[in-house]
Amino acid sequence: MADLAPDEASENYKGLLIQYCQERGMQQPTYTETQHGPADAPCWQVTVSYGDHVHETPEPVPGSKKFAHQIASQQVLAEINSRRESFLAGDTTGKIPMPVPEENGAPASVPIEVPMPLVSSALTIANERLTTSQPSRYRTLTDAEFSEKLSKLTLQIVQSLLERAEKDKVTFR
Repeated sequence: MADLAPDEASENYKGLLIQYCQERGMQQPTYTETQHGPADAPCWQVTVSYGDHVHETPEPVPGSKKFAHQIASQQVLAEINSRRESFLAGDTTGKIPMPVPEENGAPASVPIEVPMPLVSSALTIANERLTTSQPSRYRTLTDAEFSEKLSKLTLQIVQSLLERAEKDKVTFR
């Protein structure tokens, strides 16, 4: 069942999710819905696609389609926050697959497993390098361009660390 009654939906969760996607250079989320129940008392099963993720409401949401979109967006934002909190709390049980660069620098099709703390540290270093070289108030890059440069630099740092670790016979767990 929905967490909010239709008259309690004071927060614009759909707008917040759109803003979240825009800030990260992603396309706006798309919503598809399936109606359940009679036309005079519909319930909506909503699927939200954003970035590489897809979320479906666990059960149909009663009320208007607009309200169902708000509930689905609220659930997506709660998932995002939960993933962020787990990461910040040090949940390093998962590993992030990283593309293996080939000789010419293009990613190969076979990913490698890289420990989360290594990726996190590389991302921090890359972000520091990019923001120091071009502070945000003077930045001429769009958010999407900055994100692309950040991801490329992060991959370069990770690859450099992995090459050095291999040379020095260091293994990661």
